[in-house]
Amino acid sequence: MLRHYILLLCCLFTLGLSAQSTADLEKQLTNATTDSDKLSLHYQLAELYLSHGNEEKSIDHSEKVIALAKTTGEKTLLVSAYLLNGNAYYKDREYRKAAAKYRNGLDYAKSAGEIELAIESYLELIQTTKRLRDDKKAARLAEESLTYLKQNSNYKKLKGREVSSRNEVAKIERERAALKKEKSELENQINSLRSNQAQLSNDNSRLSQQNTSLNRRQKELAEEKAAVEEEKAAAEEQVSKQQEDIDKMSARQAKIELAAKVKEKIIDSLEHKREIDAMQLENKEVSLQNARLRLSRSRYVGGVIVSLLLLVGLLARLFYNRYKTKKTANELLEEKNKTIAEERERSDELLLNILPANIADELKTTGRAKARKFPEVTVMFADFRNFTKMSEVLTPEQLVREIDECFKAFDMIISQYPDIEKIKTIGDAYMCASGLSDRKTLPSDIVQAALEFQEYLDDIKRTKRSQGLPYFEARIGLHTGPVVAGVVGSRKFAYDIWGDTVNTAARMEQKCEVGQVNISQSTYTRIKYQFECQYRGRIEAKNKGMIEMYYVLKTVGSGAKVMEY
Repeated sequence: MLRHYILLLCCLFTLGLSAQSTADLEKQLTNATTDSDKLSLHYQLAELYLSHGNEEKSIDHSEKVIALAKTTGEKTLLVSAYLLNGNAYYKDREYRKAAAKYRNGLDYAKSAGEIELAIESYLELIQTTKRLRDDKKAARLAEESLTYLKQNSNYKKLKGREVSSRNEVAKIERERAALKKEKSELENQINSLRSNQAQLSNDNSRLSQQNTSLNRRQKELAEEKAAVEEEKAAAEEQVSKQQEDIDKMSARQAKIELAAKVKEKIIDSLEHKREIDAMQLENKEVSLQNARLRLSRSRYVGGVIVSLLLLVGLLARLFYNRYKTKKTANELLEEKNKTIAEERERSDELLLNILPANIADELKTTGRAKARKFPEVTVMFADFRNFTKMSEVLTPEQLVREIDECFKAFDMIISQYPDIEKIKTIGDAYMCASGLSDRKTLPSDIVQAALEFQEYLDDIKRTKRSQGLPYFEARIGLHTGPVVAGVVGSRKFAYDIWGDTVNTAARMEQKCEVGQVNISQSTYTRIKYQFECQYRGRIEAKNKGMIEMYYVLKTVGSGAKVMEY
């Protein structure tokens, strides 16, 4: 098998000497007749397209190599093809497909006894799994690769070069230690989020109780309003009945007058004398009846007037009671509205304490906040060095109180600079950033704030040392670059930033000495005329290679601000 692999590499080298471009190789592939030539040309094209950034064609050619290698039984070449195919998917950000290809390559490498290719597959698979944010699985793969390497530690010569199993073991041990550290940091974040969740749950329960009380009072007011409406309807019905009685009396009076007129006409047809006598008698009777009728009418009108006066008094009483009830209800409603306004103001203050003002306004207006990309943001990490030592000396309550005092002081410092936004605290680490707005700003404010962090800690250190008490010392790192910022989740949300800039800022803090402020080249370029800095040279950072770093010593000119805490 090794002989075939060496032969294939020779073919690749020979063809590589004659190939001038992808077009030449594609033309040679068209004319190729044997599987061996096709394997070689497909492999060269896959590597060449990957180096040129054409991941799609690299994937196509490497998959053809896989198919041909399976047909010809070239397991070593098959493993290399799987690695190349996985690298193309990884570069194209298809991490799950890349992980599947690395796993296939690992299985074939183990079956073929290709230890170096198996270890390479393990390392690529671990890196891809970390990209998928599955740290537990990455840790298991690291343990698995370490066991496999120890089982095959007697194999020394791979691919024509010496391989030290101890170096591989140490490398995997370092990966496992890094994974354990990341797991610990994630657990600290989870604990912090759970604490915030409990606090927000209590606030939500209190607001829910107040809302229930308000709803109950509104229901009582509605019932009182319905009672007033019923009383009004009863009064209107009584007035209507009295008006009907008046109409009936008027109709009766009209009938009497009509009968009198008819009777007068009948009397006219009688004899003259009898007519005169009868008329006189009738007139007397009519006069008497009219007198009685007037008397009855005057009594009726007096009764109606008294009834109307009583009705008016009753209506006045009802309207007065309604006015008082409405006034009382309005006063209660105004008091409740005032309480609601105060609670809304407290909710807005709580929201502004969690999110930037523009994000909070967007959430209240639309119910969600879009993620935004900012091209030039400076991220700062501050981390306490002797946190573990102090946790052994102080009680948990004292330790939390000390951290709280330091973080409050940090909050006070950055509050003096409107462009600086606090992102979060992670255990004993403090993270903030500047430049998260449409207005372009220089990182001079956040660098000045970092110097003031160290000045505050120096003052605390002198006081604690004179009293014989433990004290905190911090490392601070800054880096400038593009980030993506937004709100995570729909409930119990948090404002956060992501990107390689955040990772690089964390590396700046890790490579910093205690009591210093360490910045990258990109940050130094923007503040070099405002601060005196000390060049540290090119220093290796984890997963970042060699990075140029600087220590910020002091402000050029008038000096740093003097803060009161």
